[in-house]
Amino acid sequence: MAELRDAYERIMALGQEELGLIANGDTERLGPVLQERERAITAFMGSDMDAQDKAFLEKLKSVQDMNMLLRHEARALHKSLKDELVKVRQENTRIGGYRNGALITPLGRHALNRKG
Repeated sequence: MAELRDAYERIMALGQEELGLIANGDTERLGPVLQERERAITAFMGSDMDAQDKAFLEKLKSVQDMNMLLRHEARALHKSLKDELVKVRQENTRIGGYRNGALITPLGRHALNRKG
């Protein structure tokens, strides 16, 4: 049972780390932590199922709650990134409009004839 408790603590610690990385927007370190937590959950679920008792099920419930919290934070990060991209796209369109208005075309150029 101590082995299951240690595995559970590892999963929860990785979940907390993942939550912090999502909150900070550190997507580079998020991938490896996510994969490590996934491996820990798989190992936890593949452990001796005879040890499933009420405490074990409660721990699984808390892991599920952590996953829901992580999903919520990830969706919030995704939404903020999407909103940022929309703002950048609108800004580029606005600046492009100024560029078109700032071009100067000489008025007399078409009226001049080189041959005289």
